Amino acid sequence: MIRVLTFAALLATLAVTGCATSHTLDRRAPEQTYRHAQLSGAGQAPSAEPYRFFADSKVDWLYSDADKQTPLRVTEDQMHILALSGGGANGAFGAGVLNGLYESGDLPHYSVITGVSAGALIAPFAFVGGAELERMKRVMLGINDKMVLGKRNFLNTLLKDAFTNGESLYAFIEQSYPAGMIEAIADQHRQGRRLFIGTTHFDSAELVIWNLGQIAASDLPNKVQLIHQVLTASASIPGVFPPQFIEVDIDGQTYEELHVDGGLASQVFYGPASIDYHQINQALDLPYSPQVHVIRNGTLDIRYQAVPDKGINLLSRSLKSLTIRQTRGDLYRMLYYSQLEQVELAFAYVDTGDIPEKNSKKMFDIDYMQALYDYGYDKAMSEGLWATQLP
Repeated sequence: MIRVLTFAALLATLAVTGCATSHTLDRRAPEQTYRHAQLSGAGQAPSAEPYRFFADSKVDWLYSDADKQTPLRVTEDQMHILALSGGGANGAFGAGVLNGLYESGDLPHYSVITGVSAGALIAPFAFVGGAELERMKRVMLGINDKMVLGKRNFLNTLLKDAFTNGESLYAFIEQSYPAGMIEAIADQHRQGRRLFIGTTHFDSAELVIWNLGQIAASDLPNKVQLIHQVLTASASIPGVFPPQFIEVDIDGQTYEELHVDGGLASQVFYGPASIDYHQINQALDLPYSPQVHVIRNGTLDIRYQAVPDKGINLLSRSLKSLTIRQTRGDLYRMLYYSQLEQVELAFAYVDTGDIPEKNSKKMFDIDYMQALYDYGYDKAMSEGLWATQLP
């Protein structure tokens, strides 16, 4: 009886401890006004580019109907856009593709780069380019479970917000994207290029797009921390990593938003929904249609597999299937709109039969990631990298 009471008391203590948080619901942005939120202390002029915006918002600052002008600049006779998808450890594939293109001299000078989740971690390296692409290889292939997961407690998934505290992931982001790199992002932004990173606004389940170059080039006193938060949020799978809490102001009152893995809202995107790249192309007087390259960090189909009748196995398989179906849906949508907008779209992906299945239960298996990197690198060196039709 004493043991039962002790165990019950322990559970009660854990529950109280687990539920104790400063991030209470009354601090959340209200449903009626959450879309009007501005970053706390931003003090941004209405005419300036926003630091972030919802994906379906009207974007009138990349192209002006009034004077047919755009802040984007293109150094070649064709505008190039790069979209990097989510994929976790599969991000090694995208890193391999980009380094293969760079070393072969075929890497375009992308005017716009977008990233979600694993793609969000690759995108800043691709945006800065040069030596940062080689460092990207070391960073992406150097990730391991201990480095980003840190201490784990599955009970915290029930009592707190995730089975890790997120500190290790944030520390990895801080180390991988130092202040000097953020200044290099700002420099590229000033030259007329744009870097967009997607996170999911958790309470509304909507995609928020962060104008990372605008943040880097701003006078925001917390811009380095904010960029680290955005990159961490975009890679934070709910339940595995805690959300990032970002302070915002609405009508003079301070609230906070929860931001998590952008893949919950969209696996990949190549620009704000209201942007017509064909119009921008005309404003720049370019002779060729815009070209979009999509790198899908993973496969576009799922192998047959007899799954054990256990909850975690069934859940894992279901989430993998849902993610792949979501990615295919995103690609179908982008292919459709690219035809309407007179944009050339091609994508690269991992063919299911070309690489072995991961043998370990690690999230970040170094042998598997190295195989993916090499596969992406070799594919970039060949003639068969880009596809225009879904398998």
